Amino acid sequence: MTLDEIEEIVRRLPREPIGFYPTPFHKAKNISRKYGVDIYLKREDLSGPSAFSGSKIRLAEFVIGEALRDGVTHILTVGAYLSNSAGQLATAAIQAGLTPILFLYDSIGEGYPSSWRANLLLDKILGVETYLFPREPDQPQEKIWKDTLYPAVEKKAAELEALGHKVLFAPAGATHPSSFPAHVLTYKEIMDQSRELNFKPDYIYHTTGTGSVLPAFAAARMLTDDTCAIRSIAINSYRPDNFVNTDIIAERVREIFATVGRAPPSANEILAEFDIDQRFIGPDYAVPSAEGIAATRELASLDGIFLGPVYTAKGFAGLLSHIHEGRIAPGSKVVFVHTGDTNNLFEDSRITGQLVE
Repeated sequence: MTLDEIEEIVRRLPREPIGFYPTPFHKAKNISRKYGVDIYLKREDLSGPSAFSGSKIRLAEFVIGEALRDGVTHILTVGAYLSNSAGQLATAAIQAGLTPILFLYDSIGEGYPSSWRANLLLDKILGVETYLFPREPDQPQEKIWKDTLYPAVEKKAAELEALGHKVLFAPAGATHPSSFPAHVLTYKEIMDQSRELNFKPDYIYHTTGTGSVLPAFAAARMLTDDTCAIRSIAINSYRPDNFVNTDIIAERVREIFATVGRAPPSANEILAEFDIDQRFIGPDYAVPSAEGIAATRELASLDGIFLGPVYTAKGFAGLLSHIHEGRIAPGSKVVFVHTGDTNNLFEDSRITGQLVE
């Protein structure tokens, strides 16, 4: 199956385009020269209608497309205070004339935020109805989700439906089933843009958290028998009992195969596709790592490009480490998917780390 054939099927799915595509694609010349590896950046951080955007816009387009098709009036979603996906989904909903409502939890145990900052500030400016769920530092996040956040979502949905509204719930990361094929289009853009620059990627690097990019990239690679290796740098744990893990990602791959009308490979074949490095999570999700801070400084000082502290900094740190370890040979062609998150550079220092002395 060709990427053109896959793209034609995906573009026929319910979708409400609000982003600007293809997103920019260019070589980071100075850091490439330093390491002897050609590093290209796929700028998904420039995908949406504002300067504060990211790869979740692609997911939001499909979620909104399904909502409009089904007569939905309100979209409810969840995430951390610093959530990129919640803000991007809210932006897409507003543009489509729908009402977004956000339910955001405290990822660093700070209680109620002391100020409106970074994504929280943007949500406030958007005027989005937002509910905050603080926690004590020693309280597990899962307890907040179970005891207060998700019950509040269910209560709000019931209230809206009792008033005659129709509600769509999008899980954390906008990983609603309608959004799973979205990044197949990103994969095709990478291949088209690489060809225009007369090269074939040896590796595509990206961060993986809630798991929206990896299943689409894996499915696209398997459907086309491509030789490009997909390498994923995790920013939260993929342990078997977590809310996202390799079995869940594999199921999303199977769903994408079904969407394009192809029988999926076996579970073992799909799992063998995954190359997920969990060494760069740092102390925890949304907690800064020394490697991520160093990567942010290095790319900014060499090529004037900023990384976000939660996702892209840790991902790029993983890429640089793989170069140092010899996992990427000199002269290789590497594409790094910059998925956004730079607005979180204006977050609390417990999330950004000490970026400046």
